[in-house]
Amino acid sequence: MILRPGPERAVSFTDDTSPDTRNTKKRHVSIHAKVRKENPLDWYYDLIHPFRHSSAELKSAKVLLVYLALTPQARVKLWDTLKEVQINITDSLPYVERAKELAKNTFKRDDAIDYIRQRAIANDPLGKMMLEKLNNHAAESILLDAPSRTFSFLHAYAREYPMGGYGLGRYIRGAGEFRPPKHEIPLERFQSSSRSIVRTVTEWTSKSASVFSDAIDKIPFEGFLHSHPMLDPSYRALRKSHAFDRGNKKLVDLTDEERREVSRRMQYHSYWREEESPFEPLYGDVDSRGSFYIQASDIAAGIAKHLFETGGIVAVTKHFEYVMFNGKRTSSEDAHETILKWKKLGYFN
Repeated sequence: MILRPGPERAVSFTDDTSPDTRNTKKRHVSIHAKVRKENPLDWYYDLIHPFRHSSAELKSAKVLLVYLALTPQARVKLWDTLKEVQINITDSLPYVERAKELAKNTFKRDDAIDYIRQRAIANDPLGKMMLEKLNNHAAESILLDAPSRTFSFLHAYAREYPMGGYGLGRYIRGAGEFRPPKHEIPLERFQSSSRSIVRTVTEWTSKSASVFSDAIDKIPFEGFLHSHPMLDPSYRALRKSHAFDRGNKKLVDLTDEERREVSRRMQYHSYWREEESPFEPLYGDVDSRGSFYIQASDIAAGIAKHLFETGGIVAVTKHFEYVMFNGKRTSSEDAHETILKWKKLGYFN
């Protein structure tokens, strides 16, 4: 039985999984479940109760069988608290499909992407170069929707156009159309000789949502709160500590670098030194066998995976209250509209 919660300073715990997309549209999808320390874990204790006498490591696949065997009444009770787990999903489908369309239009043939892949497999230098460029294009498109970019845009907009106040920046720089801050995420950070660039970026954007979603939710629209960083709740939220399951600490370190870079670009109309408000650590190697919070996030991720495999993003949003999908918080209505749009574009039937 796991008795330890995990890192004391962490306000949330995140674990990840990937659904099986072979029976739908094969692509990279990353699912992360974020358990907040402040939320009740009644659902977790109900699900692991059958394993209370077992000393073996508890896997989410075993717990999923317990979930599936629940009576309708028990499942309704479970979702009273399970729904509070945050789910982050990045689906590479629209970005990869747009890259395929680019290849199709460039080469004037419907099977352009398949042709390029065949040439790359045959070790043709031009085919390999073209495939790399298309993969990089898809990865860069995913990064354009990264949660950190969403935060930068919304924070800058709230500062310029606050509700019930004046955006001082507009008068300092002069009136004109709002221009979002320049925010580039270098693709080179994610390059690897052993891993697909699209897969890596897909996982990172989903993982980083556990850090940036809290800051997005705390963006103030009252003008005076942008006068000093210690008055800005999003500034403080960005510095909170979060914990992640072990497996890819590099992506957690990249998330830490990104939040520090984003913080440096946040503008305030006062003198402020960065070191006066230090960042709490991001823990990227927490073992689920040593933290019941991480184990809970692993189980929740497994349930979200099951829902995604059986009903797509719509099913996930109908069960969980807070879902980040491709960099933005998404409701069940938003998810339904997205799927209709993808079908209309021919991404899948």
